[in-house]
Amino acid sequence: MIAITLTMLLAAAAAQPPAHTTEQKKADALLCPGGAMGVFLPDPQGTPSPNIKLESFQYQSVDDPCGRNMDNTELMHLHEQVKPIVAAAFSKSQSSFGVMIRYTLTPDKPAEFEMRTREAPDSAKEQLDAFYSQASALKEFHSTAGTVYVLFQYSVSPEQPASQKKAK
Repeated sequence: MIAITLTMLLAAAAAQPPAHTTEQKKADALLCPGGAMGVFLPDPQGTPSPNIKLESFQYQSVDDPCGRNMDNTELMHLHEQVKPIVAAAFSKSQSSFGVMIRYTLTPDKPAEFEMRTREAPDSAKEQLDAFYSQASALKEFHSTAGTVYVLFQYSVSPEQPASQKKAK
């Protein structure tokens, strides 16, 4: 009796329409209100250099409020590629400023890159240009479906002189 009931339930479930029905979308809206999803990386994993702080690492998709269309491995691989570029460009900084970068990922197109700065002095232009050149060359990252925005926000401070590093 139980086996027959279980078989009938399994057959009924197999006849259901695909998972992206109106009910599924309503459930997603309740469970995943949308907005950006933050990724926490403990130090030193998130820290490119002692004078550079990863303030924010987020991703967002308007196509899937639950963020299932971004593979976590791909997301972390992007971070692993960006981190040494940030360190190389800004670890010797002599000034304080902020850098926000955003990658737009799709399943079938090269990644698009945008960069904005906050309070960057003219003296940081060479560093910023070198960073932009290298970071914008990262094109082989993709979402599994739809468009996903990946954001990294960094605070850069002046490099500590060698005498201060030894004192700590």
